Amino acid sequence: MGFMSNDNHKRGLVARVLGDQPTALQKVFFWLMVSSILLWPLGFFISVFFFDAPFRSTIDVICRCGMALTIWLYPLYLLPLIGLWFRLSKRLRAPWLFYLCPLIPVALFYLFVAIASSEFAASKPEGYDSSTFKRLDETYATDVNHVYFYNEVLEKADPASFRVLNNSYASDARHVWYRDGLIEGADPASFVAADEGGYLVARDDHDFYRLSTPLHVADMGTFKVVDGCWAVDSKYVYYLGEEAHDSTGYGRVHISDYQTFRVLNHHYAADDLSVYYEYKIVKGADPGSFALLMDEQKYAQDKNRVYYQERGTAIRDFNALKHKDMDKKIWNAFHTDGTTVYNPKLQPMPDGCDFATIYKVEPYREWYADKNRVYYENRILSGATPTTFKIFPIHYVSENYVSDNNKSAYYSYDGNRVYYRDSLMLGVDVPSFICGYDYVNHYSFAFDKNRYYEGSPNPRLEKLRQGKCQVEHE
Repeated sequence: MGFMSNDNHKRGLVARVLGDQPTALQKVFFWLMVSSILLWPLGFFISVFFFDAPFRSTIDVICRCGMALTIWLYPLYLLPLIGLWFRLSKRLRAPWLFYLCPLIPVALFYLFVAIASSEFAASKPEGYDSSTFKRLDETYATDVNHVYFYNEVLEKADPASFRVLNNSYASDARHVWYRDGLIEGADPASFVAADEGGYLVARDDHDFYRLSTPLHVADMGTFKVVDGCWAVDSKYVYYLGEEAHDSTGYGRVHISDYQTFRVLNHHYAADDLSVYYEYKIVKGADPGSFALLMDEQKYAQDKNRVYYQERGTAIRDFNALKHKDMDKKIWNAFHTDGTTVYNPKLQPMPDGCDFATIYKVEPYREWYADKNRVYYENRILSGATPTTFKIFPIHYVSENYVSDNNKSAYYSYDGNRVYYRDSLMLGVDVPSFICGYDYVNHYSFAFDKNRYYEGSPNPRLEKLRQGKCQVEHE
């Protein structure tokens, strides 16, 4: 017994872990496996992010925990795993099997990944029929009773005839949907889905559609999309950019010359007779000499004047002006002809505006100040002092979250004076004044401890008003 104990004591660390004497190659492999622990802290750090996404089901929870534990426990099970696999390879007389040891935790990890990515772990609609439930794509599913969009019942949809047209469009025998929005009046029998991405449009036999909105095309035979956000037919120019969209559709304006229509940029287009800014005609513009200013999206000039958006300005030659802050682009710059100062929208400022000291109070807001006065666009804020003038933060309110990491576009103050744009508001309590946007009810609000000035009370806003909300700041 003493001899055996002494012999075991003389065996090296590798042999004691493995339970038998390894070959030289097996020793090298053993130390390579052990050195992999050096990468474990990185794996541990990455595994923390496995739990960032919301859990979809109990199986999803189990799989993500399994993935994390496979990494977290690696230093604890590594040596026992190596020893077990070495002894198994000896018993089966298959030395090569020992070198497959690293595949065990990898295979276990990817097994959890595969299950977590499968339908087994996916969330299911409440009350769905398990025997007929079928996932059509990442968004749509059906069972014998309903069609589902992200597990919510898609109203009016017929599961028997429902089909997915692409990632955004679907139809049944009677209706067409853009995602979960019903496209009123669309004909499912002739509907052709839009290609994915960009401003391409869908169509049926009687109209074209941008997303879910009909364009009310006047001449189907001559209609064509031109360079992304523009489309034309023989009667109208259609502007497809989001800026032109409202509840009735996308803006359109009568076309002057269909054959010569051309796109200048995202906002401007022209033909030989007219210039267009989005869905408006730029009055008085000369198409032959009309050109963009410094490749800016909303500034242009022709032989007669300079334009901001669809508005002609009093400026005849932009290059003849003296400029300030042009390194921040035209939309942040000021200009003067020696007599008049022009703001970034090229509006003339009031007499006495000091060009040397004027600046934007906030980069993306329309308040300006010089050494003497404060302005909203080109109108003076009565009583406001540049050194003490401030803009209220805007509060974004969602179901469970409130932030104020931006500035209001409408409300500002100086001492006890509160302004809505350039208008003085009376009786406002500045310390308790809060303004913002409610993303649940989709309306703007403004209130103080005494009254609402915009919007109406609801439990979320009242909680904010009473100081019971945690507000995330910049």
